[in-house]
Formats: sequence, C-alpha cells, structure tokens
Amino acid sequence: MLRKLLALSMLFTCSAGLQAQQQQIPKETLRTTGKIIGLFNAGYYVELDSGQKWTIFLPDNSQYVEVLGQAEPRWLQRGAYISFAGTFNSKGEAQTAIKDMQVFQPNKDTKLGVQLDGIAGANKGLFGGQNTEPAQQTAKYLVSGRLVNIKDSKMTVSGPGFQTTVPISDTMTIRVKMNNPALARVGDKVELNAWYYKPRAQLMQAKATSLKVTAAVPFGYIEPKPDAKKEDGDKEKEEEKKDDQ
Repeated sequence: MLRKLLALSMLFTCSAGLQAQQQQIPKETLRTTGKIIGLFNAGYYVELDSGQKWTIFLPDNSQYVEVLGQAEPRWLQRGAYISFAGTFNSKGEAQTAIKDMQVFQPNKDTKLGVQLDGIAGANKGLFGGQNTEPAQQTAKYLVSGRLVNIKDSKMTVSGPGFQTTVPISDTMTIRVKMNNPALARVGDKVELNAWYYKPRAQLMQAKATSLKVTAAVPFGYIEPKPDAKKEDGDKEKEEEKKDDQ
C-alpha cells in the first residue's frame, strides 16, 4: 500500500512539474491583418500584410469568429434568421419595399419579434392583434425572425406570435453577420488576435483568440460566363489580321 502511495505521489509530482514547465514557456501575441490563402478543418492559412504566411488555428469557441459580408438573394435559405426595418400601418401592412436586411446568427441574448424602432420590447398588437388605431397611421418597426420564403419580389418572415409578407426592392442589400468559420473563403480579408510560443516562432503557427473575416465577394456570387459569341468574333478578327499580314 505504501509503495502505491509513493508511486502515485511521484506521478502527480512529475505531472505538476510538466505543467509548470509548459506554463513557463513564453508566449507572444500576434495582432495583425492579412488574407486567407487556404483552408483546413481547424483553421486558415493566412498571408499577413507583412508577406509572412502563417497557419492560424481557430478559437475554441466559434462565437469569437465573426464573418461579415454581403450576399446575393440566391444564397438565402429557408429558415435563415434575418432582421430588417420597415414602415407598417396598424394592421401590420408594409408601406414601402424593404431595401436592406441582415442575415445573422442568434445567441442566447437574441430577441426575435417585432418592436418599434428605438423602443425595446415586442409590439404585440402589430400583426394580427386587436387594433384601435386607424390603418392610415404608420410607424417604423424592427422585425427579426426566420425566413419562410422569397418569391415574386415578396418576402415572408415568421417569428414568435407573428408572420408577415413584405415587398422587397430589386436592389435590396443583404448584409451577413455570422459566427460560422466555415463561411470563410480563399481571398477573404481577416483581422486576427492570436498567440504562439515564442521559442517556436519559426513554425509560424498561432492559436487565434478572435477572428474577423470580411468576405472578398458576396456570398452566392457567380462569376459571369464569357460571351461565346464575343469570343468567336474576337477569334475571327485575329484570323483576319493574320491573313492580311
């Protein structure tokens, strides 16, 4: 029994000593910006503005990864969380087309629903409630809910206690603000806060504590295909020039 206690004591002592050594390894902070040049499951390959190429591992919690950008309507999916401001009458009818909206990722503090712009608390009487005010009176509201459908220049959104269909502008701006590291793409700009062990600086590997990724092109953007007729015309002109020579 005594031998077992001694063995356990030595094991704990060695483990504590190893942890102490690891804690004593000096760390260096890396705060900079760059461009994503590659992706892997646990992080990004980043070319810093200085020209150095680093391997950046993602933070342990995805809430510290912020991905920003704009999107094409084709990128939107049913069930996505969206928010927008609009002018409505007391019957909940939109008075103008929606020109700007945001796709976001909710968290425990997110409050879905409808509320007067600038006034906290959901408005219970806007969509489907009992109205005592004339329909001509209007006010600006903030709407946060889940996308049900987009069709024929109209968007249907639902949330706790409401569902509404609003007209949308053909030039509507769709902003994206998500905490999803998988949305990052090669070419995106990244602002990073990270750390690495100073003696291993030559490895150029760092663990991020926070990342802010800005999309280089809109989500859902499709590169236009070259005009086949134009290409054929250019080729014919080139051949004619060669024949003249």
